[in-house]
Parts: sequence; structure tokens; C-alpha cells
Amino acid sequence: MKRANFLSALGLTFLGTMLSSSKKAAIITYCGDPITPPIPEGPYYKDEKLNRINIAEHKEGLPITYLFKVEDSDCKPLAGAIVNIWQCDNNGHYSDYQQEKTLGETWLRGYQVTDKQGNCRFDAVFPGWYNGRLTHLHAKVRVEGKSTLTTNFFFPKEVENKVFQSPLYPKGPNPVTMAQDFELRGDKDTHRRDTLVMQVSQDDTGKMVAKYTIAIA
Repeated sequence: MKRANFLSALGLTFLGTMLSSSKKAAIITYCGDPITPPIPEGPYYKDEKLNRINIAEHKEGLPITYLFKVEDSDCKPLAGAIVNIWQCDNNGHYSDYQQEKTLGETWLRGYQVTDKQGNCRFDAVFPGWYNGRLTHLHAKVRVEGKSTLTTNFFFPKEVENKVFQSPLYPKGPNPVTMAQDFELRGDKDTHRRDTLVMQVSQDDTGKMVAKYTIAIA
């Protein structure tokens, strides 16, 4: 099935809003956005210093655009914040690591600087998965030269299950549960994970768009 047809078949309209119970459990900003909780950076972070919107390079996968807005606890947009992201490819591998046999490669890594409205954008492919982790995207945020947040972003389960039906994702659906995720399994409830789920929809061309407001305490 062609990518455009497959994306259309997903029927994405406005999936994956953050659960109301999560908002009640989370620390919130003045305007009601939950403060974005941290998650450790994991073993595959490298600052490649790649200022670029398109991070996919030659990697296969269903295309997705990430739209981030960075704000402070008073809901003021933070202009000039650096949002650095990295993710695995459709087979669950990261670039530029010897153990991944990808040393010297830089795909699916990059950073952007937020505009006056606190917004930035990346074009990528939907990530695959690997043992021990829920499907996720890594991010670091720097404000005024200081590292203020390291975290993950997750995808609505119904979205990723449909994506992983594509032949571009040969491993199929991700069976890892929150209880098995080595970064989240210590959580007593789901509010941290649910607070970090992106809102996923479909644009006029059928491309997936994932949005998230990063609220800095």
C-alpha cells in the first residue's frame, strides 16, 4: 500500500489528547497546561549540533511533523529556546553509535530554535521501537543557555498500532507495556506517561502531525 493511501486509511482526525485525569494529577501552568515532566536521556543522546527542520535524511517510515510550543509557567511563549530531539528509526536503531553499527551517521537527530511565539517544527518519520521501551521520541530543551528539561514524548496507542501495520515497520506492533518500560515502570500510576502523550492528527495532505506544548516550570 502506498504511503498516502495508508495514511488516509488511518483515519486520523484528532487522536491522543492528554487524559483529563492526568491533568488533575500533574502540576499545571497558570493557563492549565501541565508542566512537562522529565524522563532521563537514555543511552543514545549525542549533541550533533544539527540545526535543521528535516531530520529524516534517507530513513524509511511514515512521514510525521512534530510541532512544539515552549512556554513558561505563566503561559508566556519562550522565544529562542533550543529544542533538541532524537529518535530511533523504523527498525528501532539510533544513529551514530558503534553498538548500533551506525557510527558517523546522523539521521533522526537535530535541533530548532523557537520563534517569537515559542514554536518550532521538525519533519521526521514515525519511530519504530525496541525491547524495554514504549514507542517514544527524546527531547532536550535549553532556555537562555541552560538545560531546563530532558524528557520523552509518546504516541497514542491506537495511532501507533495502525502505523505499525505498515510494511515499513517489519517488527509490527510494540508489545512493551508501561510496567515493562525501564524508564516508567517505577511510576505508581500513569499520569507521567499520559501527560507526555502528543496530540496526533492529519493535515490536508494526509501527513501525520504530532503537537505538544512544552511547559517549563
